[in-house]
Amino acid sequence: MNLLQLKKYISNLRWIMAQLNKTIEQIWQDDYVVPLYQRNYAWGEKQICQLIQDIYDSYKADRTSRYYIGSLVVLQRSNDGKYEVVDGQQRLTTMSLLSKALDILSVPRLSYDSRPEVEEFFKGLFYSSGIVAYSKDCHKKDLSKIYKFVDALDIIASDSIHADEDKVFSILKMDNLADFAEYVNKKVILVRTELPGDTDVAAYFEIMNNRGEQLQEHEIVKAMMLGKEQMTRENRAVFSAIWDACSQMDIPIQKTLANFRLNQSPLFGKDFSELNIDLVDQYSELDGTQSPITIDEVLMMKRVEKPVEYKDDDPENRYSAILDFPNFLMHVMKMFNNSCPLNADDLLDFYPNHQNEIEPMDFIKQLLKIRVIFDRYIIKASSDDEDDESLRWSLTKPYRSSNNSLRFRNTFGNSNEPEPLKNESLTAIQERLIKQESMLQVTFKNKKWKNWLFDILCWLGRQTNVYDLKATEFSKFIDKYILRYYDGLFDGEVASQNCSFANLGVNTPHFLFNFIDYLYWVESVTGERNGIRYIHAVKDFKFSYYSSVEHHSPQSYQGTDIEDVDNLGNLCLISRRKNSSLNNKDPKEKASTTLDGLQPKRRIMYKMTKDYLGWGRRQVEEHFQDVCALLNKREDILASYSECTPD
Repeated sequence: MNLLQLKKYISNLRWIMAQLNKTIEQIWQDDYVVPLYQRNYAWGEKQICQLIQDIYDSYKADRTSRYYIGSLVVLQRSNDGKYEVVDGQQRLTTMSLLSKALDILSVPRLSYDSRPEVEEFFKGLFYSSGIVAYSKDCHKKDLSKIYKFVDALDIIASDSIHADEDKVFSILKMDNLADFAEYVNKKVILVRTELPGDTDVAAYFEIMNNRGEQLQEHEIVKAMMLGKEQMTRENRAVFSAIWDACSQMDIPIQKTLANFRLNQSPLFGKDFSELNIDLVDQYSELDGTQSPITIDEVLMMKRVEKPVEYKDDDPENRYSAILDFPNFLMHVMKMFNNSCPLNADDLLDFYPNHQNEIEPMDFIKQLLKIRVIFDRYIIKASSDDEDDESLRWSLTKPYRSSNNSLRFRNTFGNSNEPEPLKNESLTAIQERLIKQESMLQVTFKNKKWKNWLFDILCWLGRQTNVYDLKATEFSKFIDKYILRYYDGLFDGEVASQNCSFANLGVNTPHFLFNFIDYLYWVESVTGERNGIRYIHAVKDFKFSYYSSVEHHSPQSYQGTDIEDVDNLGNLCLISRRKNSSLNNKDPKEKASTTLDGLQPKRRIMYKMTKDYLGWGRRQVEEHFQDVCALLNKREDILASYSECTPD
């Protein structure tokens, strides 16, 4: 398909979709039923928040424009006239819950075949006084068959849905809630496709579940770049091979381009320690007119005698990148034009207007270079479940093992041996970098706004010998970024009882909690030089995707003399699920839990509660003053850490 055909195809597709568009208001004019062959509702925080964020972003950008949230495939039943949901159940269920929360929908329009617990849940929800109260009632019952629905209510009603950067918002506490509800009702669109009555639904459902991915925006940009006049056949082959390899963010680039070689010269060096970017130019400059060269032939260029093996069943090789490919593309495009936004939703708005500024082969080489840097110096997660408290962070680089296989070791390990130990211990600097990057990642977890990552990738890209980087210099750069962000967030003010973040309650930026935990940890591993109280209570921990601000002494708790429960000294960051379960417990009961693995601020608050046999005004004031002292010594703490952790 050439570029003209592609544009025509997209135009025709848009015309067809326009005939099927249904606003949420129009969707809820009919009744829907989820049949037994459909799986249970399975969306979690990641998917729900992303959907709400996308709608909210569109609402903030232009309240007059429509926003498409996907497709809905249905079949009208002859017996009762209801629409059987063939495809789109997860999205439709989420919109049903959101519509109830926004008072768009007053009666249930969605039911489930032969699932009495779910039916009872929906009936109770729509005849309750509100989703917050109803969610609390549900938590008192057996949630084994409806816990995903209750979780979804908690997420929709939470105070911690990210808007951008470190900003959060609560749907139910929006000043312009009625306006937002009107936008959702009138401007949010589902493309509803109705199947013919004689359709074999079981066969169709199987086909839908095995269908290929729809054409994505980044694939359109790829086609536009390949269609440029200056692109030769050989250039297109190389460009496409590198693009496709880079797009697989959860697979090491050394694997996806393992066979890309020229005259026996490996692209990533003989031991995977570098990138021979000149090979891209050498191949593209060859005279390819003698015989056609396909993408497959590019990938099967000359091999070494023992090709690299890659065993996907190795635990060390399983990870999830912190960025998806469309947003990774935006980072590289921004390196060519700083006006480029980092949000992949803007890809087709930005590139067509700036394509003459970006030469495709220059772009693909930069894309490959930054991808190699990304894999080597940016943390990876061992799970793609952001709610998983067993999440592990790693920072690894590839190496060629003694049997010529692709393996991974700590990027800044303590051994120069060809083969690292099976359970290679972390060096101080390796551990520090993991803490720094994971702190930023859990704070700015949204894949669309990662200014911290862009700044780091730009800095790494400017280094003369980036594949032999000094770890301390890298760590110092990240610390400086963290300090700049803190100073910009609070205008460099001195932490005190009257500072701007003293009494923000649930509106306290998550960055502040994570920064406090990072400072406590740094001070604890560098010899306790700065006289910070309770530093001896700090133990190792890992940053997690905690998204809820917890009042240690609950707002509803009466047995306290605390004047302002929103004071920072009474707050910590925890998981949304833990916040629900601890919501009304008194501080002593919370502190009776094990302290193992708790982040420093929360651990110290629990330790103080145990030491003082309670938690009141005095403890809140003392802890707040301790935190202020920690923040005011932030530069000294981080400087001392740099001195104590050589490469």
